Amino acid sequence: MKQFTRARPDDRVAQRATLALTETVSRLDRIHILAVVLALGMTAYLAIEPSQNWLLLLLCGLAAIGTDGIVRHNPRANFQRLDDTALFLFVPVLFTLALGIFLEEVATGYAALAVGLASVVPYWAILYGEYESVDRDEPAYHRARLVLNIATYVVAFLFFVAIYDFDLDLFTAAFAAGIVSVMLAIEVLREEGMETTRTILYAMATGLLVAEAAWATHFLPLEASAAAVFLLLTFYMIAGLMHTYLADKLNLRAAAEFACVGAAGVAIIAFSGGI
Repeated sequence: MKQFTRARPDDRVAQRATLALTETVSRLDRIHILAVVLALGMTAYLAIEPSQNWLLLLLCGLAAIGTDGIVRHNPRANFQRLDDTALFLFVPVLFTLALGIFLEEVATGYAALAVGLASVVPYWAILYGEYESVDRDEPAYHRARLVLNIATYVVAFLFFVAIYDFDLDLFTAAFAAGIVSVMLAIEVLREEGMETTRTILYAMATGLLVAEAAWATHFLPLEASAAAVFLLLTFYMIAGLMHTYLADKLNLRAAAEFACVGAAGVAIIAFSGGI
């Protein structure tokens, strides 16, 4: 005859703790595995000559699908529709695309392979940041947002450099800078938890202003690298000001800080020989 023993409270607590730890490890494993797979894929893309653009696009798709799965498995997430995670996908996908384009232009041989393998670190940081940024009430949320904001500006710079390296015509360069800025501004502005439509509208306004700045650089005596820095500075100030305004933190002090950063950036570009 089978005997049943009532579980002691200490046993139940231990079981719950073990289950929570197992689920946490499983979720972290997904981040580890995806980061490694993307880094290996980036290395393969850089190693194959001539470059296979379909492989880079495949990596972008894998980054989108993998990030979607990681974010949805967050126990604090409440995503029901297919597009609920769309705002979390821009930085991982654009980082993959920008890194591939940038490294293909500036790195060759073993250096490119080394950087491709080393990309596992930023991949992991970005994926973990997206995962932890699901819930604003979590202690790790602000650290995750800091990581994602840094990644956003790095990706923007890589894209702006690529735009000028490809020597695109005026309209194409301005359009590309605007589109990239729209998608990256979404990552910065989604922190305020607004409706998706409103977030996209503010991001589109940011992209329009950056596109106008890219148009203006065509008529300025700027070198390619200086023009890329100028666009990054423009994107930082516009997205930052909008974020500060939406957070109800835009005051005289904040405006002065942005003005000082802008003035210092322009001075550095000018004195470094960019103009």
